[in-house]
Amino acid sequence: MEKLGKKGLALLLCAGLGASMLTGCGKKAEAAAMFTYNGEAVDNNVATFLFRLQEASFDTSYGNMFAQYYGSANVWDMDLTGQGSTYGETFKDEFKKTMEKLLVAQDHAADYKITLSDAEEKSIADAADKFIAANSEKTLEDMSATRDVVIKALEMKTIQKKVEDEVGKTANTEVSDEEAAQRKVSYISYTPTTETESESEGLSEAGTEADAQNTTEADSTVTPTAAEAETAVETEKSEKTKSAASETEAKAAEASTEAATTEALTESETETESPEMQAARRKYKAMAEEELEKIKDSGREFSEYMDEVSKEKVAGVTASSMTFGKNDSYPASEIIKATNDLEDNTLVDHLVEANNNYYILYVNEKLDKDATESKKKQIIEERKQTAVDDQYTEWEKDVKFETDSDAFGKLTFDRAYTAPASADTEAAAAGTESAGTESYGTEAGAVQGTEAENGQTETAAVEAAGN
Repeated sequence: MEKLGKKGLALLLCAGLGASMLTGCGKKAEAAAMFTYNGEAVDNNVATFLFRLQEASFDTSYGNMFAQYYGSANVWDMDLTGQGSTYGETFKDEFKKTMEKLLVAQDHAADYKITLSDAEEKSIADAADKFIAANSEKTLEDMSATRDVVIKALEMKTIQKKVEDEVGKTANTEVSDEEAAQRKVSYISYTPTTETESESEGLSEAGTEADAQNTTEADSTVTPTAAEAETAVETEKSEKTKSAASETEAKAAEASTEAATTEALTESETETESPEMQAARRKYKAMAEEELEKIKDSGREFSEYMDEVSKEKVAGVTASSMTFGKNDSYPASEIIKATNDLEDNTLVDHLVEANNNYYILYVNEKLDKDATESKKKQIIEERKQTAVDDQYTEWEKDVKFETDSDAFGKLTFDRAYTAPASADTEAAAAGTESAGTESYGTEAGAVQGTEAENGQTETAAVEAAGN
């Protein structure tokens, strides 16, 4: 059965969820609708549930970080962007855009003959049942989450995913090697580091090891409830090109002979830097220049010098590799320019300064085939997303989406982050990361996949975050 065309959308907006849940749709409203779409009131319960899902996603992804940085401060009341708006206001503005796109997608589902199969309907219903069972009555009440509301929300998100997939098919998927070309570059980096910073770094490492042990213990309490949810619709993974730059952390500072140099301070130095840091800059630049000359004269493999750096563990000195293209913004324009048009196995003959570091660079491969293929996929995904964004912009010209400020204003953020984070919060924040897909870790387990599954997982995070 075809789902959610223009007529189906009206049924969704005024779904048969009981008279107490209806706002508008021919009945006297008990509460003003937060949103209206082309004159039709959107059910407040569905809108509230979707809002709380988005909030839970934020909590799970960033809550632990905010707890550590801001302690018990209410981040929703803070101007995190410096634009004069609280993060709560910014979050709600973004949700309004999310809601409008969600409704627009339902409106155009029939254009692409979008349907939900019986298997998909069953999977969504099963996910809703598991969600209801996995959360407390208080959580469900706070989210306006009845079984019917959860099912409607998951249907909407699944329909939207299908519509966006269809729109994405209009994007050009032909990408040439030249456009996507990625080079592989190895490097030795010298980051000016003072003795005080080196000592602090050593203490930080010790703390990191302890944190890792604590996190492991917390993770062991996670239960796999949500992982059992069936798939409603497969989610495409948008692969991003990632650099292999996994730098080795220095453990301690080992004083070497002080560099006797009278060179002028580099342009990156400023009058605000301490004399200690200015001395560190001169020292590390001299170290890098000496190493570069040694590499030029030795004839040894560059990888051997990288291995030595890793073994010696000198504070601020690291070695690794990365891949990037001629037109990329990463890692830095100075590095990209210095390695342009160089052939395989070529040492850059001069020291490169970028991001306040000094780099010795070595081009391993002018064209890294694996990285180039990954970049092609990334470009295609970006083109698909652009096609989707452009289509939404075109569709939104023909719709009237309105927000009742008073009604929407009643949705508040009532959870503050506390530090130090509890074991439960750490476990909830230990979700897996992936490029282009939503993935959340909660007390119900980490789930990666469909909107139906993510709906279940995101919401379980609300309970873990302290409701």
